[in-house]
Amino acid sequence: MKTERGLRLTDVFVSITDPRQTKKTRYDLVEMLVVAVSGVLSGADTFVEIEGWANEKLDWFRQYIKLEHGIPSHDTFGRLFGLIDPQEFEAAFRRWVSSVLPALGADVVALDGKTSRRSGKADASALHLVSAFAAGAGLVLGQTATAQKSNEKTAIPSLLQTLALEGCIVTIDAMGTQPNIAQAIRDRRADYVLAVKDNQATLAEAMRDFFKR
Repeated sequence: MKTERGLRLTDVFVSITDPRQTKKTRYDLVEMLVVAVSGVLSGADTFVEIEGWANEKLDWFRQYIKLEHGIPSHDTFGRLFGLIDPQEFEAAFRRWVSSVLPALGADVVALDGKTSRRSGKADASALHLVSAFAAGAGLVLGQTATAQKSNEKTAIPSLLQTLALEGCIVTIDAMGTQPNIAQAIRDRRADYVLAVKDNQATLAEAMRDFFKR
């Protein structure tokens, strides 16, 4: 799986630390990750489905990677993903996704926060996620969890730092209409469209006065 910039999944996954004992390792880490991600992108939802789909595509895979011992079992996939560092995996995958964006024509990136249904418990706050969505490509580029909706103001700049946005237009609702967020977007060499509500009285009035000139 190669993008216009020549960045392959194998190129990004070499940065991930292999947590397994070398002498007991049968399958190559990078190859396993390439197979698993390819399966998910093709619609597989479980490790069992990834194994079945990959076995059907074995000849195709061997055009790009060796897979000397064939396709690992679903249990082997499960054990690996239980061991690897999720942050390393996320960073590598985001790097690959960022390289895919020009080919997909992802010109508009919408940032939005939503609270997950039924995620709150009696002794815990509901899970609130801030997501970056490439509108034209129909692709979620990244997500950041916050303790509550009000924390979007701090979560959004952190999420922006992980995205390749040069030449894109970033849209955010009124919660994200803050000077530091606008600057963070410009720092990523992108433009922005930010919403303003009437309850943001000072800012709304200043904008009205500006456009009346």
